[in-house]
Amino acid sequence: MLAQRILSVERSPFYSIMDLAAKRSDCLYLHLGEPDFDTPPHIVQACQKALAGGSTHYTPDRGIPELRRLIAKKIQTESHVGYSFEDEILITAGGQAALHTAIMGTVNPGDEVVLLSPYYPPYLANVLLAGGVPIVVPMKSEEDFTPNLEIIERHITKKTKALVLHSPNNPTGSVYGKGALSQLVDLAVRRNFFIISDEVYEKYIYGDQVHWSLVSFPNAKERVILVNSFSKTYAMTGWRVGYIAAPRETLLQFLKYHHTVNICANSAAQEACVAALEGPQGCIQEMVEEYDQRRQFLMKGLNGIPGIRCIPPRGAFYIFADIRELKMASLDFTKYLVEEAGVVTANGSGFGTDGFIRLSYAAPMDQLREAWRRMQLFLERA
Repeated sequence: MLAQRILSVERSPFYSIMDLAAKRSDCLYLHLGEPDFDTPPHIVQACQKALAGGSTHYTPDRGIPELRRLIAKKIQTESHVGYSFEDEILITAGGQAALHTAIMGTVNPGDEVVLLSPYYPPYLANVLLAGGVPIVVPMKSEEDFTPNLEIIERHITKKTKALVLHSPNNPTGSVYGKGALSQLVDLAVRRNFFIISDEVYEKYIYGDQVHWSLVSFPNAKERVILVNSFSKTYAMTGWRVGYIAAPRETLLQFLKYHHTVNICANSAAQEACVAALEGPQGCIQEMVEEYDQRRQFLMKGLNGIPGIRCIPPRGAFYIFADIRELKMASLDFTKYLVEEAGVVTANGSGFGTDGFIRLSYAAPMDQLREAWRRMQLFLERA
């Protein structure tokens, strides 16, 4: 009796890991995809002020003009491409809603959508819900999980409607270079498909890495749908505010869909996002510096455990650890880690790439140290 579209989507295997973890009281959770920092105080205060001032009603369905204007200014300043705040920016109820709207607004049943594996699991779910055909293109760990243009182009057909791109990447932490991104835009223009560019980790980059927004390249605007969020950058995951930037006619069609789902994003949270963009940005750098220390600690510690190898993540806050030498499926390994060590991680097979596990270092350093110690002891006994 249920719709085939929902039956086509499987329940994430992550839940079986969480069910196991619930049986222990001492688990350390390194699977979460959210900052462990609180939202900066000036943003919280702006929301409190907005609520006290009556921001408890619907906003315009595109989002409040002040926030759209600031987002358009941000894109212009950082990527040197102009978007009209009036009709080319749509505020959504979180980055997930932006992603869902972008895919539902572009993909027809039978259209092919290229996903680069390992991929963020909701990409696959959304393509299936839209009736699309996911075309999974594996990326190689030997190439730091970065796009191989020759391999990608071999998977482009007349049925290709879109490619979903994610840099900095979840789960690998890879940051794609300027040359590869420019070539992807050229490919999209030449072969006439959209690129849905998920840039929610744009500020979390380390060392000498540079984040290149896909919209910053020539001819990109008509082919690229930019998806972003305040969740990661400002530690605002629970506030649920994201956005889409797209050409006027495209965005108008997206607006029709988003209106039926949410009407508008949370009104007071939108006011808080205005404060986030207008206020001091030092809070971002403070979080990045702390994540970088954790990144280096965990990477060194894991590489010291026999059977585990880590490619240095260049962005986001994840390590995608190679466990292939252990000759164990990633889901089995993550379950054993919970049962025997009380360490909760995410299996790589859930991201379309078995033989790896994802560990989040969005956790306090003392928890990372203890998790590493437990993993080391567990593997010595195994």
